[in-house]
Amino acid sequence: MDNQWKRFIKGESVESEVTPTIYRSWQRSLEYHVDHTLVSNQDILTTSRLSERRDSQESLIRASEPVLPYIFNLLGSNNYTVLLGDNDGYIIEAVGDTHFMSKAQKVNLSPGASWREEIRGTNAIGTALRDNSPISVFGWEHFVHDNHFLACWAAPIQNSQGIPLGVLDISGEANPDRQKILNIAMMGASMIEKNLRLFELENQLKFYQEGSKLASSLLQQGFLAIDHNGIITNINAYGAGLLGRRQEEIIGQPAGDVFSTPKGWMLNGHSLNLHLKDRSGKEITSHLNQVVNNSGKTLGAVGTLNISKATSLSNTMWIGNSVLSQRMLARVSKIASTRSSVLINGESGTGKEIISRTIHQLSSRSEGPFVALNCASLPATLIESELFGYVDGAFTGARRGGKPGKFELANNGTIFLDEIGDMPLNVQVALLRVLQEKEVSRIGDTKALKIDVRVIAATHKDLSVLVTEEKFRLDLYYRLKVITLELPPLRERTEDIPDLVRYFIDKTCNSLELPLLGIQEEVFSYLSSHSWPGNVRELENCIESMVALAEGPVLTVEDLPDEIRQSLQNKSVTKAEPLLNQQTKQAILYALNQTNGKIAPAAKLLGIGRNTLYRKMKDLGVNI
Repeated sequence: MDNQWKRFIKGESVESEVTPTIYRSWQRSLEYHVDHTLVSNQDILTTSRLSERRDSQESLIRASEPVLPYIFNLLGSNNYTVLLGDNDGYIIEAVGDTHFMSKAQKVNLSPGASWREEIRGTNAIGTALRDNSPISVFGWEHFVHDNHFLACWAAPIQNSQGIPLGVLDISGEANPDRQKILNIAMMGASMIEKNLRLFELENQLKFYQEGSKLASSLLQQGFLAIDHNGIITNINAYGAGLLGRRQEEIIGQPAGDVFSTPKGWMLNGHSLNLHLKDRSGKEITSHLNQVVNNSGKTLGAVGTLNISKATSLSNTMWIGNSVLSQRMLARVSKIASTRSSVLINGESGTGKEIISRTIHQLSSRSEGPFVALNCASLPATLIESELFGYVDGAFTGARRGGKPGKFELANNGTIFLDEIGDMPLNVQVALLRVLQEKEVSRIGDTKALKIDVRVIAATHKDLSVLVTEEKFRLDLYYRLKVITLELPPLRERTEDIPDLVRYFIDKTCNSLELPLLGIQEEVFSYLSSHSWPGNVRELENCIESMVALAEGPVLTVEDLPDEIRQSLQNKSVTKAEPLLNQQTKQAILYALNQTNGKIAPAAKLLGIGRNTLYRKMKDLGVNI
């Protein structure tokens, strides 16, 4: 089986007999002067240096912690080790069979050793990182003879720009099913990538939480929200009044266009303190605390100001860990890695803008602006000027100096067009032209501006029906629905209700400056049985009302709004139990199916302990 390797070492031509990837790696190994006769003991970290390297890769290790044992269990055999390498090829984590790990250690396939091609020759870890591509390296395909007992599969772990951050490797003894285990390695790398992206969002949310706490103390003062591109995303009525303008005239505008000076203003007898950073991130004024994530990336700044940089949590995060939510978020992660237009379908109140923001944050455009427009909230005569902007004197009432449109503001970022089904036909024609030509002209202007904008559209209507009724253009419909995403209504993901309720309780208590309230378990049975025609938005309003009117420190059935409580009082609350049991049973069956009936991985997937899963399976009659 190793004839090709032996002939290559002798200098014979075997290029046509070996896969191109392996052959190119062999050639590089020769150029690196790797000794094919013995295992190198070079570039192995001391204990202290390994500890330092692990500390520097804290996020990567944390993202892999639940993945490595899951992948090992998924392999269904003990004769493997699952390894995590950093972007320099150093092994920093290992999980697997003790006996096989002992054999692997003899060739330095263990934490602390570098497996770059320059040191070890052709191998799965080093070659996957070198080519930035998944690979399997079997037996004699390894350049060093002592490694020929190994069968290895590896996949790079990439950031949103496709740059390798590390590598996941599965090593074992010869196995004929190359592709199956390579697929498992690729799946493990993808899981780690998703965890890393979630950590980035968590870090951003920490910053947002600081801003929200600050915002709650400034509700009676001028309050301004500015994103990291300098675009004003929100301003309260008091702040707009201080500036002598309406809120809708300010939101969506670059801060530099709204404020002619970074100094303090004296307007209408009130002092307005403005503290900003410019587009390059340079601090314009002091009194701001820089906020960074675990990787040292600047997220923004907060400070005790009359107007401060902040954002709203309710617009930036999806709440829920149900099977439906997990499936949907997994699809969202895949969508984010593409550049295609997206059409989101979902009932009102299901969180279409939240999901569109999530796609933006997970995409390669996350550093660019996110600009939203609700097509149903504006008169038909204003939508075109809002989308495309206008020049000075374009029409009666036009603002002096003109105004950029949403597409201009979203350049190099994402534009979210909500309720696209309400867009007038004449504007649909103009939008189609923008999507086709990738350029926009302000109303009244003869010049066109090249733009690079990803479009995410959303609707609660059936656009195909509108096309049949000639209320929506067929060509625009197909332009928008390159990728479609269906958001489940709340009645189909009732398992998420407890998480949503606790989140809304916390949010409302914070905004009203109340102590955090508890909730009676019985309330969840009522809430889970309600059909929620208004979806998450209706649930949020319900909880806000309950918190505001609560008589004690714990929300009870008596605190429920009359229409929900009275509609259920004629039913036995226990009737909700079969529905909950059915949903729980479906979730368990789905997890067991995903893990081929293995209890430990299924419990990990469900986020519960193994004993808890056994008990629930027994109670619900689930057999494997």
